[in-house]
Amino acid sequence: MAHLSLLRRPVSRRRLIGGSAAIAVSSTFSAPAILRAAGRQEGSASGELTEWGFGIQESNPLARARVLAFQEAYPDVDLQIVETFDEQKLLTAAASDTLPDVIWLNRVETATWAARGVLQPLTDYIERDSYDTSVFYPFAIEEATWDGDLYGIPGGADVRGLYVNIDDLEEAGGDIDSLDTSDWDQLSELGAKMVVKDGDQVQRWGFDHRVQANNFWLWGRGNGGSFMNDDGSEATFNDEKNVEALQWAVDAYDAQGGSKLYDALATTFQGDEQFARGIVSMSLYEQWMLSSAIATVAPELNFRLLPVRERGSGADGNITTYSGGNGWYIPKGAKNPDAAWEFIKFLHTDETWRIGAEAVKQLRKDNGNPYFPSLTGKTAVDQMQIDELYESVGPAFDDAVQLLPELLEASQSRQIGKSPVAGQLDDLLLNDGLKPALSGSKSPQDALDDANQEAQDAIDMF
Repeated sequence: MAHLSLLRRPVSRRRLIGGSAAIAVSSTFSAPAILRAAGRQEGSASGELTEWGFGIQESNPLARARVLAFQEAYPDVDLQIVETFDEQKLLTAAASDTLPDVIWLNRVETATWAARGVLQPLTDYIERDSYDTSVFYPFAIEEATWDGDLYGIPGGADVRGLYVNIDDLEEAGGDIDSLDTSDWDQLSELGAKMVVKDGDQVQRWGFDHRVQANNFWLWGRGNGGSFMNDDGSEATFNDEKNVEALQWAVDAYDAQGGSKLYDALATTFQGDEQFARGIVSMSLYEQWMLSSAIATVAPELNFRLLPVRERGSGADGNITTYSGGNGWYIPKGAKNPDAAWEFIKFLHTDETWRIGAEAVKQLRKDNGNPYFPSLTGKTAVDQMQIDELYESVGPAFDDAVQLLPELLEASQSRQIGKSPVAGQLDDLLLNDGLKPALSGSKSPQDALDDANQEAQDAIDMF
């Protein structure tokens, strides 16, 4: 069996394969079977392969089991893993010609690193192997593409919906079956009615749109707004529809007591558990709140997950949501790019994903928790987990899980991903636009005007 080292900071190395801590590779699929499904032969990759950013801790069985399966299938590959890295480390490695062979990177940063010459397009490998990229969600492929070339293969996804506490909603006079999530003013009005205060202290927040938690992309686009032009050369943060959406978000918080009261309450939040613990009645949140909070903290909670719909589109209108996630990339100058490509392909076969999903299910079962699908960015694998591995937890959870593919199909990527300064633009929108507007220190128009000017300066400077 090949050698695999796990590097941490400070750097240390230890042997994982064959140790007592190793996750057993699923017996359902042997290594040769997986290789046949991938169209490759055992031993077709060899040598040292260095990977950055993808940890395989025992607490992450989805990653760990798949990487161990790769090691079983490719015993001649000496895989070295560096769990974490930062921007400076990557820049230093690029300057000193010491880049790894494969890297796990946030897809919204594709243009950032491709434009700097750090990443190589995957076009030649894709064409050589007739690799089918249509099996991934369009938003994920779009995020991993820059200047017409695909640089990364999606390896995960997140998605957002509206979690509603049905008991709190009914207490406020609402009805879950007739709740129209395209009527954003109704959401705000119901939110104000669901607030519970003790004097000047808020005990329960009504409606949390979480604009300040990187979710304005959803609300702005859902109101008809745009954040960049088509080629990524011009910022449009202050699109009138974005200004209108931000004004709505400010008013929604003000109707519940204002952002200062919200911020004070938010200091009591524990991880992702505020909705599960009844501290927030209605909240926009990612899919992992189902497993990380509700199923473990409040499995009997009377709730429903609903899609947010474009403003004013009606109860059957278009869904508005966005997704992100990481992907696999091969840097320019990689010393073993062929092995890197085999590694990437192997981790994305349906059979390898099944190995990871079964490991997740087993670990959750061992810990007394129900299994929920892990979103992969690959349509068939997400559906396979729902159809074949998910077991009923209860009507609310079952309905939520069945909704996830619909949300993913409707999902969009963040427009800033078109720009080589995407990370900077994200920060500018938050710190110069959203926060000043929510705090009341600037009007939404002035805040987004300022953020847009800073964003355009950053784009032009690059």
